Amino acid sequence: MLYIMTAIAFESKHDTITIPRDLFEDMLSSYHKMDQIMATLEVSLDTETMNLIKRSKEDIENGDFMDCSFDEIDDVLA
Repeated sequence: MLYIMTAIAFESKHDTITIPRDLFEDMLSSYHKMDQIMATLEVSLDTETMNLIKRSKEDIENGDFMDCSFDEIDDVLA
C-alpha cells in the first residue's frame, strides 16, 4: 500500500513506515527546537520564576554570592 502525504511517499508494511534518515533528523531537530521554545515561554510566563531570576541577577551585581565547586555545594548550603 502506498500513501502520499504532503509530497512525501512512504510504504506501509506491518504498521511501520520508512522515511529517509535526513528527513527524520530534520524532524527531530525541529521537535527539539520547539521543545526549547516552549520551555523558554513557560519560564518567561511564570512571574515567580522571573522574579527569582531578577533577584539573582541583582545579587550577582551586588557581589552577594559565594563561589564554590560542585563538590562544595552541600557544605555551602548547610
